[in-house]
Amino acid sequence: MELCSTSNSSRTRHCPRSAHWRTTTIEDEKLDLARELGADHTVNSATTDPVAAIQELGGADVAIVLAVIPSVFDQAFRSLRRGGRLVCVSMPAHGELSLPIFETVVGGISVLGSIVGTRKDLREVFALHEAGRTTVSAVSRKLDEVNECFDDLMGGRVTARQVFEF
Repeated sequence: MELCSTSNSSRTRHCPRSAHWRTTTIEDEKLDLARELGADHTVNSATTDPVAAIQELGGADVAIVLAVIPSVFDQAFRSLRRGGRLVCVSMPAHGELSLPIFETVVGGISVLGSIVGTRKDLREVFALHEAGRTTVSAVSRKLDEVNECFDDLMGGRVTARQVFEF
């Protein structure tokens, strides 16, 4: 059984449905959401070393990075077990990723980029949703709440998609 690790509460197409899923973030609300969505393990990286916690469970087969913080890429890489795959959905803030070549080669680690948003991807997502394999987490807001919404977003208080009604 594969063990997938993400850097937020999302399960992506890189994690097989049968995989054990764990998520790492610094916000308890997002960890709660991840558990609601089916995460088997969660780690608050503000209070726990995520690499140690993931390695304690045997390491990740797949680590999917959805954050732009360079240290998250390093943590994801170090959380992998032998033969693991580091999937970069986001890009590091300064556009560069530094990896230890010895550990990458000897550990059989693969580094993959993931382009998101092709029409084929969208069709696949709709098919998964129609089959009941995804959950949409959204909050409806009034258009006159736009400034409050951005304040919540910038303050890290947004745990679901924000949908404006007008």
